[in-house]
Amino acid sequence: MVKILVCGDVEGRYAETFKRVAKLDKKAGPFDALFCVGAFYGADKTVPAAPIPTYILDGEAGEVAENVTALGSCGATTIEERKGGAGAKHLSVAFVADEGSVKPLEDACATAGFMGVDVLLSCEWPRGVDVGVPDAEVEKLAECGVRINAAGTDRIAECAKMTRPRYHFAGTRNAFWVRAPYRHAPKPPSTRKTHVCRFVALGKAALSKDPQRKWIHAVDIDPVPYAPLQALQDEPVNCGDSPYLCFQSSERPVEKLAKRPVEDTDRGAFRWASVGGAQPKRRKVDEDSSTTLFVGGLPRNCDDSQLEDVARKADAKPSACRCVAGKGYGFLDFASRQDAEAALTALQNADVKLGGRSLTFDWGTSSAKPKQQHYPDDARRDCWFCLASPGCETHLVTGVGDTCYTCLPKGGLVDAHALIVPIAHASDRASLDDATLNELEATSDNLAKSFREKLNSHAVAFERVADTKKGVYHIHRNIIPLPKRGSGDASRLVSDFMDAAQRMSFRLVPVNDGVFRPAASDRFFVVDVYCGETGSKKRFACVQPKDTSQRFAGLHFGRDLLAAALGTPGRAHWKACEVGRSDEERLVAAFKAKVLGEGGS
Repeated sequence: MVKILVCGDVEGRYAETFKRVAKLDKKAGPFDALFCVGAFYGADKTVPAAPIPTYILDGEAGEVAENVTALGSCGATTIEERKGGAGAKHLSVAFVADEGSVKPLEDACATAGFMGVDVLLSCEWPRGVDVGVPDAEVEKLAECGVRINAAGTDRIAECAKMTRPRYHFAGTRNAFWVRAPYRHAPKPPSTRKTHVCRFVALGKAALSKDPQRKWIHAVDIDPVPYAPLQALQDEPVNCGDSPYLCFQSSERPVEKLAKRPVEDTDRGAFRWASVGGAQPKRRKVDEDSSTTLFVGGLPRNCDDSQLEDVARKADAKPSACRCVAGKGYGFLDFASRQDAEAALTALQNADVKLGGRSLTFDWGTSSAKPKQQHYPDDARRDCWFCLASPGCETHLVTGVGDTCYTCLPKGGLVDAHALIVPIAHASDRASLDDATLNELEATSDNLAKSFREKLNSHAVAFERVADTKKGVYHIHRNIIPLPKRGSGDASRLVSDFMDAAQRMSFRLVPVNDGVFRPAASDRFFVVDVYCGETGSKKRFACVQPKDTSQRFAGLHFGRDLLAAALGTPGRAHWKACEVGRSDEERLVAAFKAKVLGEGGS
């Protein structure tokens, strides 16, 4: 057996952490290694010698101090038992920090004879790990400040699926949680069962004795090459299927999901659990009048327009398409039962794929239809962007001007992603007076200039105005820096937007200099691409009457495209990028210092 210790975010508490490790090593050791997940460094970067071989996920790869090694951003390695010698066992370890390419892991997993790893270390949690988790555990985590349905990233989930670990340890969220084990293969053949994985989250090191914040964990592991086959095949009684359903194209049971109202699933109340390795059964259609189809296997960043595109390519003509944000499934609504039946037959007979994933189709029920939402007469009282609103998170504000303010969004695409928001409530450009419109444009131009001069970046700013289901909208402008990568970058960004619009059957046309103020009866998408080399700006827009049946930019069109341009499609949805309040405050301070300058506003 290889004996290891794993601890959560050290954050500079080196002495307290190593003192506890030394005590455990003397009492229950010897341990072969200590792994630290999450943030390791504090303000003091001077790290003392560790009592046992220690491996961290913070900083560049290399030796940090005596017995302390930084693994780097991503990769795979083996750790030898401390006793050494010819008979020493080697533990396989995959690791992935918060940023960087996962290509080293992909290469390691592609080697001949790859059987999975013993341990996966990550700073962040994997997105989707909540699937199949009992509500009682969800509520317990909420008491620790963890909204598990919105926690984690697709990137870590992909790594967990790819590496097939026996143990997955993560930090960052300051909560101790041991998830029920899951099998990597949904229906393992009786002749070849796969090992199971145990996900363990850890609290911040040396901060609390609260059991819900436990920060150090000991495990004895017999590495895969040395373990008896039976030990690898054994499954605990509470073992379930892999929670990362959105990354799998295999058939899955859909009966519970199709019955849940979209309002419930959108709040994250649904927990998808299958029993053992049972064969999926086709759901009975309990309501012969249903005109709704369930769609499974969608990419998490899929929007309604993308779902409609693939449906129409299979000759299905839905009256409405609804992707449940960040959940990997959605619904197609049809005008009649006959239309829905014809569409289901066509879709099931076609090999329908989106983002390289095969989609599954089945009957939904009428209960999956969205209920009519009623709003108060003065919807502005519930506006997130009105500074006087109780729902406005003013700690994200970076500066206030005469008629507009700037802030960071919840779940920004990059650290310097900013919003420019009129102070007075307005739902479109037609409602803005000249002073506000001029300040909105000037602030955008000034931020783009700062991105160019201080971050060596291009900038893309965009706005989208259309009727919303929520009944309230406060116009705002997103502006996002994109690093320069070579000559012609800005032109390629322009081409990307034009091509994407064409694929979605609407047109972006150049807009001449001057005031851009579409009528209140129009919907519009406008994008400005600022060249990081010359500072020049090119503007393109799609303006349509709100009552038209023409195709239009989806709700997440701008962000989806920029996430792809940055090479981080998993960050397209804001929930995949959400961080805690302390991190948001840190990002605001960094934005003021790096982009606005000291004392900037």
